[in-house]
Amino acid sequence: MKKRIYWLTLFSFLFTAVIISTTVAQEKMKMKHMKSVTLSGTLIDTKCYGMNNDNMGTDHMTPKGKMSNCAAACAKMGIPVGLLIDGKKGGEVIFLVTPSMQLASHMAKKARVTGHKAIGGLIPEKIEVMENGKWKEVKFGTMM
Repeated sequence: MKKRIYWLTLFSFLFTAVIISTTVAQEKMKMKHMKSVTLSGTLIDTKCYGMNNDNMGTDHMTPKGKMSNCAAACAKMGIPVGLLIDGKKGGEVIFLVTPSMQLASHMAKKARVTGHKAIGGLIPEKIEVMENGKWKEVKFGTMM
């Protein structure tokens, strides 16, 4: 009986591993065939911008008053970073599907992001920010 349970458990584990690896491979193939898009805008803190769309810069108005460097603080805490398209107040916001902590020092800067559109966001391949009149590539990791 113990041998049977052992073999069933082993078979179940292997079957699950094959299914998961096949699914991951299929998703990677889909992404390779998806067309990349490049969007421009301003990097924003989605939480504070969602509360008050005047919060496009680094300092934000909160219920407790003005908070200096709030955008970077929120990004460091893991609040998702968004790209405010064309940097226009009240404009479309695209969530960036990437670790927000790595973008904390670039909040409120003009950005150009190339990646694949996903439901509710953009999976970046390349992020550039405007610094001193020139585009500078931002190094960032993936979530997995």
